[in-house]
Amino acid sequence: MSMIFLGDVASPSKSISAELGRIISKTEVFNGKWIICNFEGLAFSEPPVQRNEPLLFNHSSVLNSLDNGGGAVLGFANNHVLDYPLQFQKTVEMSRAQGFLTCGAGMSREDAEQPAVFHSSGQKIVLFNACWDFLLYNHRNPRKGVYVAEIDEIKLIQKVKSLKEKEPDTRIVIYLHWSLDLEILPFPLYRQFSRDLIKAGAGLVLGSHSHCVQGGERFGDGYAIYGLGNFLLPDNVYAGGNLSFPEMSKTELAVEWNPVNNELSCHWFDYIRIKDGHILEYSGSEKYEESSKLEKYSPFRNMSDQTYVAYYRKHRRKKLLIPIYADYRKVFRNKIYTIVLKARARTAHFLASIKLVKWQN
Repeated sequence: MSMIFLGDVASPSKSISAELGRIISKTEVFNGKWIICNFEGLAFSEPPVQRNEPLLFNHSSVLNSLDNGGGAVLGFANNHVLDYPLQFQKTVEMSRAQGFLTCGAGMSREDAEQPAVFHSSGQKIVLFNACWDFLLYNHRNPRKGVYVAEIDEIKLIQKVKSLKEKEPDTRIVIYLHWSLDLEILPFPLYRQFSRDLIKAGAGLVLGSHSHCVQGGERFGDGYAIYGLGNFLLPDNVYAGGNLSFPEMSKTELAVEWNPVNNELSCHWFDYIRIKDGHILEYSGSEKYEESSKLEKYSPFRNMSDQTYVAYYRKHRRKKLLIPIYADYRKVFRNKIYTIVLKARARTAHFLASIKLVKWQN
């Protein structure tokens, strides 16, 4: 049985959850397969009062919508799990009552770093879920006892290598919440890191948070898909109706991976905002090797690290006061870069709170 990986899911109401349920139940590619997603906000039976801030949550009805009979894994390693930390344990309870697995956050650092373990087509799957520490700039980690797993590149590579040496038949997936929102290109560091994760034994590396598709490439027998985009994160609902995304965010990618034959497929969806609601439409599927659409998002394929740094410097979407993360092994330098980025992000947050700029997520 294959697995389907979705990007960000944040469904704030029963009606929006119903649209998610419709597309999953009516689209054949989902039938009976594991669904893994970035669960962008904790679940409430009675949603919290909205404030003029990008605080995200899910209505509990979304759990039924994600349940297609094949099993599901909810990744909690994202910045919005800390928006309402007192709802964390209740969300875990509701998810597990549905038969879902959860990973990426916990009531201790050790729990947060535990992978999800399940079986698909007789294969043992181990899925690690972690978040770039910069994205937690607006909250302390932990917050009110809830920890979010943070990306430690060197440590994670070692975990993958050690697991693969002990269990060579186990298939390893890495699902990371990283990048800058609305950045169309992956950091150079992400290509290097993904390649080394795959060399260590990972079969698939995936990313979320960019809110747009970022493309992907193959390294040996492993795949890296740097940004899945939103799957369902509706416009003009959160932050008092002020959070929305540009047209490039309306194309959503769901990736299907068969761990037995190592075949990867791309399933494409469109998000459409209409006057009275929100629509998801299935627009077609392609095998990875034949995906002309994914190739357009992946101009960096076959570039050397050095060539890509120059390409990224010229073609990235966000440049102002944003350093270039080029090498995950430069730990101290990257920490300095993150300090700079956090100062920039907090300034942008303040300007958005007084309505001088738009909210970003």
